[in-house]
Amino acid sequence: MNTKVAIVGSGFGMYGLLPAFSRIKGCKVVSICGKNSERMLNYCKKLGLNRYTDWREMLQKEKPDAVTIAVIPSHQYEIAKFALENGIAIFAEKPLTTSFATSLEINKLAKEKELPNMMDFIFPEIPEWQATKKVIQSGLVGKIHKINVDWEFLSYDLRNRIKSWKTDVQQGGGALSFYFSHTFYYLEYFLGRIKNVQCNFSSSEKSLSKGETSINMTILFENGCMGNANMDISYSGRQKHTVEFFADRGKITLQNISDCFVDNFELTVDAGKKTQKIKPDKVLDLSHDESEDPRVKVIKPIAERFINWCNTGVEAKPDFEDGLRVQELIEMARDSN
Repeated sequence: MNTKVAIVGSGFGMYGLLPAFSRIKGCKVVSICGKNSERMLNYCKKLGLNRYTDWREMLQKEKPDAVTIAVIPSHQYEIAKFALENGIAIFAEKPLTTSFATSLEINKLAKEKELPNMMDFIFPEIPEWQATKKVIQSGLVGKIHKINVDWEFLSYDLRNRIKSWKTDVQQGGGALSFYFSHTFYYLEYFLGRIKNVQCNFSSSEKSLSKGETSINMTILFENGCMGNANMDISYSGRQKHTVEFFADRGKITLQNISDCFVDNFELTVDAGKKTQKIKPDKVLDLSHDESEDPRVKVIKPIAERFINWCNTGVEAKPDFEDGLRVQELIEMARDSN
């Protein structure tokens, strides 16, 4: 059985989701909706896709089994609601919507319709991240009592002085919703549910839509673990993403100092007098196309689980329940600012 898939979004939908879904067995991408461009036209010709500029027309004509959505979060709610009401499964980008109320509505609708629904939280798909969780669960360094996150980079929109939804909080942008949504998801992936957060935001003059660019947050987990997180998407120095775990008998460090968001992470474990770099058990499938977005290889495992859910009925994660939880944490953070 092949799941018939339509894609909404000619940005990340085209260069991120389309390559990932096109490689999955049991999946047939049939169409894409977005702005007309030479790049989109070339993709459609190469893959034999039908091209649309109206998502509603596409869904009504193509009648897909599933739709992947990569649009402005303020628009994702409308598309997702329409799709679910018409029996179409959904693979969505984060954040799920722009509010807890609308995310709750979409999550409830997906459950009522018993339709596959998944979210594109990519970091736990990286082998070094999975290896980190194994070290935590093994008890090698004892109980984790503190976590520090430091993630600094210069976002594309800020670097190029682009005024877009990605820096507009009302449309689902700003550093908290657009980037820190990933962090909220992986914090609970590693250490369980968050009980409370307190944070401060600031906005760089580079943010033309005035959305926050810097976040400083203290975190309390339900298990008593404490955390500090710093994010700066207006940082002009060398890009870095560091997650440090402090435990009874040592320390775990997961770090990436490179220009790529998903490649080049290194895992180091300090346990007593012994320090070791740990290599993951597996590697991700790599494309031979050097121009391909590096994130495609970490989207693909999530997309495979989604297509398997569509074809077999076996539920998978991350799903809309996770998207709803992240939206709850986003609003908790905004309320604390």
